[in-house]
Amino acid sequence: MKRIPLRIRLTAIFAAAMALVLAGAGYVTLSRFREAQTEYGTATGVAREAQQAALDDLARELATALPIVFVLATVGAYLLAAAALRPVERMRTQAAAVTEDTPGRRLDVPPSRDEIARLAATLNDMLARLQAALDRERLFVADAGHELRTPLSLLRTEIELALRHPRDATELRAALVSALEETVRLVQLTEDLLLLARTDHRDSSPAAAGTTVGDLEPVLHRVADRLRNGAADRPVVVDCPTGLTAMIPEDRLERAVTNLLRNAQQHAMGPIELTAHPHGGQVRIQVRDHGPGFPPDFLPHAFDRFTQADRARATTGTGLGLAITAAIARSCGGDYGAANHPEGGATVWITLPSKLS
Repeated sequence: MKRIPLRIRLTAIFAAAMALVLAGAGYVTLSRFREAQTEYGTATGVAREAQQAALDDLARELATALPIVFVLATVGAYLLAAAALRPVERMRTQAAAVTEDTPGRRLDVPPSRDEIARLAATLNDMLARLQAALDRERLFVADAGHELRTPLSLLRTEIELALRHPRDATELRAALVSALEETVRLVQLTEDLLLLARTDHRDSSPAAAGTTVGDLEPVLHRVADRLRNGAADRPVVVDCPTGLTAMIPEDRLERAVTNLLRNAQQHAMGPIELTAHPHGGQVRIQVRDHGPGFPPDFLPHAFDRFTQADRARATTGTGLGLAITAAIARSCGGDYGAANHPEGGATVWITLPSKLS
């Protein structure tokens, strides 16, 4: 069944209401006219005929005038509804023309300062947010492809060289070791990308929302002990009160803290401080190193994907560690940040809810 246009439906509603109003007005007019005639008493003869003639004339005039008024009012209502909805139809047409290939198009905002103009401005803001999200996803795909291309190219080169020229067992083993290293790098990068895809939005499912780390202290010490073995010259000092809790799955907490500590170990020049304490109704987990700190222009992008600071902080990693940590914090309803410490070094933190909100 074909849907009736909105302007016709509005006109029909107005016409029905106008018909009731005009019918009521005609009835009231005739009733009061009759009442006015009876106030002068009962007429007889010629006077009675004159009264009846006047009543008939009034009835004919109402029967002629009221339909004309009804038609004119209905036509006026239709034109008014069409004029009022014309900007909406224009916005609909412009919105239908916005595609993934033309995300920069925007709707025309009417000059009137009414609800239609505010609707157009709101839709333009929404389109701008969607375009920004689309640009981020496209950049992410391009960066991921670039990162995947390097180990894949090296892996292909190693295999082609091993097959092209005869090699002894030692050379063949060295080629396999190199291929294994690139394969491990590919697997790690793929796992990181999958983790980002799973944690890049807040998980509001009951199972995830109800997950709580009952005591942060043993988890933080376990992560610190594991990483401390790989960097004996950069000890990790843990400061966490007993009984501190956070609303986050334990495996994600370990991954987030591991990334923070590894980021500090890559450039630290002394002990690394891992602290956790209540912060504004939440729990703040913070890592401070004593290295050169972040370049000031890099701080706003410290948690971006596939980003690394200058060569003094550059590593062989993919630049996904802090991005994954930020995604984990967001997925649990928390926050994150980075800054240079006034006494030297960098400070990176995440905040997590300590109870259900």
